[in-house]
Amino acid sequence: MTTSTHPPTQAPADTPGTAASTQDTRPPARWTSWPAVVGAAAVGILVVGLSYRLAAEGGNPNIRYGVFWLGMLLAAVPVTARIATGDRVAAGWGVALLGVLTYVPKFLRNPGAPAYHDEYAHWREAVDVLSTGTLFQPNSIIPIVQYYPGTSGLTAAVQRLTGLSVWSSGQLVLFTAHMLVLFAVVVLARVHLRSAAAGALAAVVYALNPSEMYFDTQYAYEGIAVAFFMWILALGSIAARSSGRRRTAALALALLCVGGCVATHHLTTLFLVLLLGGVAAIVAFRRWRSKTAEGTGVWLVLFGGTVLVAVAWVLFVATPTLTYLSPYFGGSVEQLSGMASQEDTGRVVLAPSPQPLWERGLTALSPVIVGLVCLAALLALRKVLKDWRADTLALMAFGLVYFPSVLFLLAPSGAEGARRSWAFSYLGIALIAAFMVLRWRERRPVRWWGRGWVLMALFVVVLVGNVGAGLNDPYRFPGPFRWGTDTNSASAEARTVGEELSARAGRVRVITDRYTALQLVAYGGLDVAAPSVGFPAWQLTQTPDGPTTQLAAEMRAAGYDYLVVDTRMAEEPSFIGDNYGPTDPLIGQATPKENLARLDRVPWATRVITTEHLRVYHLDFFLMNAPMGGGS
Repeated sequence: MTTSTHPPTQAPADTPGTAASTQDTRPPARWTSWPAVVGAAAVGILVVGLSYRLAAEGGNPNIRYGVFWLGMLLAAVPVTARIATGDRVAAGWGVALLGVLTYVPKFLRNPGAPAYHDEYAHWREAVDVLSTGTLFQPNSIIPIVQYYPGTSGLTAAVQRLTGLSVWSSGQLVLFTAHMLVLFAVVVLARVHLRSAAAGALAAVVYALNPSEMYFDTQYAYEGIAVAFFMWILALGSIAARSSGRRRTAALALALLCVGGCVATHHLTTLFLVLLLGGVAAIVAFRRWRSKTAEGTGVWLVLFGGTVLVAVAWVLFVATPTLTYLSPYFGGSVEQLSGMASQEDTGRVVLAPSPQPLWERGLTALSPVIVGLVCLAALLALRKVLKDWRADTLALMAFGLVYFPSVLFLLAPSGAEGARRSWAFSYLGIALIAAFMVLRWRERRPVRWWGRGWVLMALFVVVLVGNVGAGLNDPYRFPGPFRWGTDTNSASAEARTVGEELSARAGRVRVITDRYTALQLVAYGGLDVAAPSVGFPAWQLTQTPDGPTTQLAAEMRAAGYDYLVVDTRMAEEPSFIGDNYGPTDPLIGQATPKENLARLDRVPWATRVITTEHLRVYHLDFFLMNAPMGGGS
């Protein structure tokens, strides 16, 4: 199979490359025939399900990790081989099956209800939108979700149309978006590399990004917004290579997707603005230097339209957005600076965890392999850059953002942003890798690094390593109750307490730890406080004297009438490290039992609900006296 590795800048969009792609007419090997591929995928999914069953029962983590990867590789390797060797139709079906396989692990993780932190917030938002019939409902888990109703709005629409449960409707929306992302990558690679084979190969590489299998398949706004992001780029690329009505239609659809992206997720919109700005600037610079149009007007209109819609949304609808985002970037930069000056503000990469050593090793090796592929591409392109379209080079260059983003994993505030960037930067990596694989195939004879078994080995290493870099063990696997994890700290007990308190008192305001809060908000609709330096609500349990009179007055004025305590916070330290967020004064420590016992003696707290592990107190700070109330 051959394809052009030097796409001319002025060729029409549908013109084949100078070395026309030719289909491989050899029949596929038996193990890549469709019955074998589909059968292996089905068996692999069952084996992945078995790994979750083993994880739920506890035991040796090496076993569950080994079984999980046995299932995933059994499912993914044959379909990837078929994509690489098949014709255009086979590659299209193969990409669709790969989309299913990269969606299934997270779906099997919690098929019937939310489990991840962000899932609770978005599920509750959709429930409230449906119950009230109005968008922009307040959300106490992630307050900014209120101002980005794309996810809840689409979920509500699907629920009304299908009659499915809210959770199932959300999963249907998310699965559709997941598939649309991969096929947008197919379109992008076909347009920019001018090869059908490149489209399928780019989709395979993109499916390896560390966010693909778990982070972007959780029910949350990025997994949906990234579909808008990719189709904006795909439609913009088509418009830049078209004329007349086709250009107008593609550009109009791209701008329509811009509206969907802006209304769905703030960070995806930010990445979109930055990328479109870069593409527009590079294309405009090329036009100034070489007098070559290359769709300059399309990219400038798309960039300007995106900025206009995004700014209008933030100014008139989502005004808290900048305040919400600024601590993440500023905090991560400060922490990286502290690490550079040898201050202890960072995090340990691949810190002690149940993750097996072999997976951790592949996690460290994966960026090295990706870096070598990018270096090879740079060497291959250095003499022919003038022959390539500027927008293609800009999208490829954007992939290099992946490498500095890995550094931000070292900073607690930056880790979240780094993970959220991979779904975007890996588009450039996918284009680079597809270009290099096709280039290696053109060589006659094919060098060892371009042979199928080498490429498949690299696929396996990057797949395993990137999934290992994505999320930690409690997010990837179900398991026995473990205090201090968003996923495995959930309990039917907390759900029952949330529903009971809501039935008794309505949607009251509550102080509680960050893990119990998820259940109380999601199932009881309660309004839970967000402790901070300015509002240290953790003083009720994390200090020996209780709240200061100033804090008590603030809580009374704000209407926080209830405290919910899970006694398991006194039995072991939180797995994540804190019980009340980053300002918790007992990070890395269990709450002293005396702090909790004191609550049954102070006059301002009256126990109203008791279960095996949970205590619900009604708060009345008018009864707070100096001897039991703490300092001032």
